[in-house]
Amino acid sequence: MPVGTSLRSACPINALVESVGDPWSLLILRDVVLRRRFRYSEFQRSDEGIATNILAERLKRLVRDGFLEKRADPGDRRSSLFLPTDRTLDLIPLLFAAMAWSARHEPTAEIPAGILEAYRADPLGTTAMLVSDIRQIQEGLTV
Repeated sequence: MPVGTSLRSACPINALVESVGDPWSLLILRDVVLRRRFRYSEFQRSDEGIATNILAERLKRLVRDGFLEKRADPGDRRSSLFLPTDRTLDLIPLLFAAMAWSARHEPTAEIPAGILEAYRADPLGTTAMLVSDIRQIQEGLTV
């Protein structure tokens, strides 16, 4: 949902759901933030098997709504990079909370080794480290 667009209600949870509540958007943002995937072809290789038409539409929407920034790939000008904005980086605690919930309630969920424990021990430090790592990657990709 574009910033400033009217919401169905003023509830903050509703605002989040209307912004990134569909499964594909959250999975794309997961791939960007936690798996460091920034290219269309990398999103296509996700385990969930997103269809190309849905992927293209969701990327367009995430760019339009300010979650991703689309830039030319300096390594291949025919390709684009989809880089997280501050709006997406602010979702990192939500992504960690989702992992913690899954670890507790979904026994088949595969949680990356060590990351959830690090977040539980030092949420602010782990979030800051992840944001710093992503910003360094972004600088390297856009030079």
